[in-house]
Parts: sequence; C-alpha cells; structure tokens
Amino acid sequence: KDAYFDDMTPTNVTAVVGQTARLPCRVINLGQKDVTWIRKRDIYILTLGISTYTSDARFTMVRNRKTKEWILQISPVTFRDAGVYECQVSTSPKISLPVTLNVEVQQARIQGPAEVYIQNGSTISLTCVVNTHSENVGAVTWYRNSNSLDYDSPRGGVSLEIEKTPTRTTSKLFITRAIKADSGNYTCAPEFADAAFVMVHVVNGEESAAVQTGGAVCVQKDVRLSTAVMSLLLLAAAVTR
Repeated sequence: KDAYFDDMTPTNVTAVVGQTARLPCRVINLGQKDVTWIRKRDIYILTLGISTYTSDARFTMVRNRKTKEWILQISPVTFRDAGVYECQVSTSPKISLPVTLNVEVQQARIQGPAEVYIQNGSTISLTCVVNTHSENVGAVTWYRNSNSLDYDSPRGGVSLEIEKTPTRTTSKLFITRAIKADSGNYTCAPEFADAAFVMVHVVNGEESAAVQTGGAVCVQKDVRLSTAVMSLLLLAAAVTR
C-alpha cells in the first residue's frame, strides 16, 4: 500500500515563546520512504529522516516508532518561528502535509486594580493568574521593586501559595503586619510568561484610602475630613440665604 498521512494529525499548533513547539506528522505505510521537514517561507530543509540539516540547534527530529510519528521539535521557540512547515514523504509523486505554527506570549495578570491601598498592620494579599497553553509557566517569582520575595526574605512574614492546573497557574503572595516600608511596585514574574505589576500603598488609619479586604476593594473614609467638608457645606448654605 502507498504511504499516506493520518487524517487525525493536527495541522494547527500553538506554542509559547521560550517553551517547546512540537509539530506532528504521522505517516502510515511509510515503508522505505523518507520523511522530510521543510520551512515553507524559504523552502529550507530542516530534517531528513532522523538527521537534522539546519545548523540551528533548536530544531530536532523526534521519531516515535510506536505511533509512527515524525515530530519536528523547536526549543526554545521564538516569534520568528511562526509560520507554515511542511512534512514531506518521498513517494512518487511526493506527498506533503502543511502544519501551521502559531507562537504566542503568555501574560500574567494580578487580580484587582492597578493600585491597591492596604491598612498599616493588615495583611497584603496579592493573586497572580496565568492562563497556560500546553505547558506550565515555570517558576513564578514575586518582587517588591527590585527585591525578590520568598519564605527566606529578611523582612519575614512572607508566604507563598502556588496552584497549577492544565489550563491555569495561580500564585498567591501574603505579607503579614504590613508597614510603610512594604509600599512599592510588586511584580509577578513567571519564567515563561510576561510579568504583571501592581502598586501597593500601605497607609495608616487616618488617611483616606482604598483598603483591600478579601480580594475586594472598598473605600475607607477619613471621618475628620468628612466632618470638615460637611461643616464647610453648611456654612456656604447659610451665607447664600
């Protein structure tokens, strides 16, 4: 029987910058024929059989005899790698299977507003979420300004929680007994995703501030300021009479 491609082979693959892209090609009844991967935009031969023809060490051929797959692997993948690749079999006439590679950047997101206000002495609680593709986002590091934050931070009172699922990575940062010195720019920096930022302000009880409580943001009003404003309004009303 003649060689042919498995109809179930994915022809549209999405990978994330910095991770590994795997382009599948499953050939049935290959026999003694050769499998070649080429890059369509410049008709450049990348692999022939199990041999790699390009000098770019990021490209390798992975053959799975059990599944009859010839997988073109690119690691780490970059934006420039996006495009159409072609798996060819040396039949007569030649048969080919185009596979499109899409390359994306994963983006971290810190839940809540871009600026949060925390009462002095309370707990700073920040949640960073990254929606993932086929692989996880690697290690997630938190920073305050340029200083990394973890269990061993000199400040103390720092704890982290991490939860990973096939579609999402969630990292939570907790800093107890917040003080003014804890104010600053906080960064959630996954290894394989763009970082997210939030500005944290630690304020005392007399300041008018937004206070983060349980993930929600509410407004704490300065009672003395409100009283003063009310007095001015009453005085203005009396003058206009």
